[in-house]
Amino acid sequence: MTAKSAIRTTRTFATKALAFAVIAFGCTAPLSISALAQQMDAPPNLKEEPGKAESKHPDIENGNNLARKLCTSCHLIGEPANAPVPSDVPTFAGIANQPGQTLDHLATWLTRPHPPMPNLNLTRIEIRDLTGYIMSLRTEK
Repeated sequence: MTAKSAIRTTRTFATKALAFAVIAFGCTAPLSISALAQQMDAPPNLKEEPGKAESKHPDIENGNNLARKLCTSCHLIGEPANAPVPSDVPTFAGIANQPGQTLDHLATWLTRPHPPMPNLNLTRIEIRDLTGYIMSLRTEK
């Protein structure tokens, strides 16, 4: 192999690798470390609800309804117990009253849950309302 053909082969490989990166990762320019960190910390793409105007304020009642519909098989939602719940699963009031708990932390958890909690594939609005409801149970100020 001559030097020219080796350079040509290297350029071809680099071009194909860049094309793969653009297609696979959607990037066209190198990311700075801070931009990469922001991408990694950002919640994954969430389902949108077409035709629904998004408010910045949670709908606590809708959050309560979602909790009762989606979460009662594992979490204690209200008093008395809605059903037998696993003893190692926190109540919603317990979650809300964890030191340092925030709406953002809960929203991140709901988009990236860890076992045994399933990923519920919630919309942004559902996450906003559910986290608002959970935090409305906070007694610690």
